[in-house]
Amino acid sequence: MRSLFRRGWIVLLLASATAAMAEDNIDQTRVVISRDGSAPIVGGTATTLGKYPSVVLLQIGQGLCTGTLVDPEWVLTAAHCVDPAVVGVSSQAQVTSSTRVHFNTINANTDPGRVITASLTIKKAAFNVNNLGSNDVGLIKLSTPVTDIEPTPVNFDATQAPVGLTPVTMVGFGMDQVGRQFEVQNRTAVTCASFGGSNTALLCFSQTDGVGKCGGDSGGPSFAMIGGAVKVVGITSFGDQNCDIFGADTRTDAEKAFLLEHVPQLEGCLTDAECPGQACFSGRCIAQPFTDGGFGASCTNPGECETEQCASGPGGTLCTAACDVGQAATDCPADFDCLETGNGQGLCWPEEGGCCDASGRNAPTALIGFALITLVLRRRRKV
Repeated sequence: MRSLFRRGWIVLLLASATAAMAEDNIDQTRVVISRDGSAPIVGGTATTLGKYPSVVLLQIGQGLCTGTLVDPEWVLTAAHCVDPAVVGVSSQAQVTSSTRVHFNTINANTDPGRVITASLTIKKAAFNVNNLGSNDVGLIKLSTPVTDIEPTPVNFDATQAPVGLTPVTMVGFGMDQVGRQFEVQNRTAVTCASFGGSNTALLCFSQTDGVGKCGGDSGGPSFAMIGGAVKVVGITSFGDQNCDIFGADTRTDAEKAFLLEHVPQLEGCLTDAECPGQACFSGRCIAQPFTDGGFGASCTNPGECETEQCASGPGGTLCTAACDVGQAATDCPADFDCLETGNGQGLCWPEEGGCCDASGRNAPTALIGFALITLVLRRRRKV
């Protein structure tokens, strides 16, 4: 998908950004939002479909950015990607109405993938395109939740930020060709001081070797392995005009307050103790099993379940979640089995004779005849 932004707009942005950062010794600094397709991330490697399913292409007005699914309803991106002043519209509502989020594609030039509109866009109020170097963080709320793609967790621990020798992987839809998904692996951050930036607010990367981020990659993620899990640690923000000196990310840990204000569930959990009155499941605090919205609760549609999956089986129509057969201990809450639905896949279902099992059934090893009507309806709604 070719960016439709006018070439002249790049010049205006360059001029304003350069003036704003001159006193900080950052020359020719610009917001790296793709406007004409002339400056994608350089030196990247083309990805394969499904390698980074949470990384999405954002079509906002006539511009292209990148984002990351961090919650079934929320996409993380840069503030400048959803800033009316940058997009060229008069209100945030206009930004929202012009936003399209492309999933399940690595080349929007040939396949737009699954496209979902936005119901809300939010830029951090303190962001100022004429004063780059902080606050460049934004959010997009999807009009339809995405439940078949695992969101990527966000790092909020400053002590785990990838400074020094910790490598990151950069992903975006501007690397080498706007509209295609590319990656750059094993990049390490350098001090931001030489570029006039703040190490506490930014992750900075040298691009003098011809590898790094550029236009179209704005808002995209830098990933790092933290505590055994891949997490978003940076959001592509800005760099020099020709993308051959440096690139800077907004640090996610520096924007913890903003992100948790709007999406409090992003603060993941490891144990139930971190979720007062709730249960920890897949890094999220959700309702306790057998309470409203929790595993095993009665439901009539997926929207009533915090897992957003509702299915009919032995004992009734209940909130559930997908699991791998034989992995109930890791995929399902306590007192739940992973009962097979076919092809080695299953659903978490209350164990026979468990505390809240009222089915009176002899537990099968597979959900033979399991009614998947609600799941089918859910899949249709996501299209």
